[in-house]
Amino acid sequence: MRTFLIALLAGSALAAGVFLIPSTAAEPSKPEPAPVPVTPASTSLVAHEWGTFTSFSGSDGVPANFAPNNVDLPSFVYYPYDQTQKIGRLLRDGLVSMETPVIYFYTDKEMRVSVKVDFPRGWITEWYPYAAGPPIRTDRNDKVGGQTIRWDVKLTPNEPARFRRDKGDNHYYHARETDAVPLQVNAIGDKRRAGERPGGAIVQREKFLFYRGVGTFPPPVIVRALGSDKVRITNNAGGQLDGLVLVTVRDGKIGFRPVGELNSGSTMDALLPEMGGKRAELADFLVKELTAAGLYEKEAKAMVKTWDAAWFGEEGTRLLYLVPRKKTDELLPLTVDPKPKEVVRVLVGRHDFLTPEQEVVAEKIVLRLRAGQIDEKSAKKEFAKLGRFGPQAQQLAVKRLATTPNGRP
Repeated sequence: MRTFLIALLAGSALAAGVFLIPSTAAEPSKPEPAPVPVTPASTSLVAHEWGTFTSFSGSDGVPANFAPNNVDLPSFVYYPYDQTQKIGRLLRDGLVSMETPVIYFYTDKEMRVSVKVDFPRGWITEWYPYAAGPPIRTDRNDKVGGQTIRWDVKLTPNEPARFRRDKGDNHYYHARETDAVPLQVNAIGDKRRAGERPGGAIVQREKFLFYRGVGTFPPPVIVRALGSDKVRITNNAGGQLDGLVLVTVRDGKIGFRPVGELNSGSTMDALLPEMGGKRAELADFLVKELTAAGLYEKEAKAMVKTWDAAWFGEEGTRLLYLVPRKKTDELLPLTVDPKPKEVVRVLVGRHDFLTPEQEVVAEKIVLRLRAGQIDEKSAKKEFAKLGRFGPQAQQLAVKRLATTPNGRP
């Protein structure tokens, strides 16, 4: 039995609504389907987003699991029930740590906005403020990834707002140093959160929407360290990579070398930077790259200030680059209703890697530890000199030695 719409007959029928009449008879023509209601695009709404993807590999360029920095957020940020989820995910399932995407809004009038972010190849592990549709863990996405988060917010451009903060400083707060309009959400109190009454109504205010996660997709770049300060970079992002810069931090000193852009599927060879660079010059370089990609200057400065200590202060060698917009939209589909007149999304990729020389050092530390020449505490200090990824350097060294005759390099 098929059903179809019939024409409205008269004013009384119109007042009664639209009727569905069952029929099996053929008709010479079918009426046009009723249009689906769509919230019209806002002529005053602008949305800007920035964030980072962090990945790691040995000198062979093969992506490796690693532990994230998961203790650098204020206490009021939301987590899944299992607060160790991000660490467990990255060490077991993930290859990419999605760190601090923030979404800003600009408008000259108060309005309500619904925002949804999909993560088809990953899990959302932290967020703020309260999400009307938080990420849900299922048997299926627990194995392969694929979560969604949704916020329903009110933008309040003409209201002064005070934002929550813990005692002391935190790099999270630097992201507030923009001209974005404040937003607020209606939250429900949770007994697991300090100072909240279970089930009570709470209004949360912030300058942006914040989220983090773990991705199962391969990093957009492959970096192979060839030895003698030579590296080979391959663009695996499906679009042009811009703003590539190699950074080395050693004993508190920094060196950096911009290496330009790289077409999709292309490979380039480059040299690691010499030490003696100025941190402020690298920050200025990145701000210019970020504004050229579409961010407002205050947004770009807020992003660089947020990640200054990590990008420019953590020991090790890394490549920073801009993720192509097409790749960002593929990995993190974003829906904003009403549709903004402009959406800018700029993600910075950070890929840390070991050089062959560092791997030899790591293997020697493992052998000395096995021989009883140093204890665990001393070995840990030695690996710490290799930077944030020292524990992973140790794990990779153990694996290599397990496949080497007599366990020697």
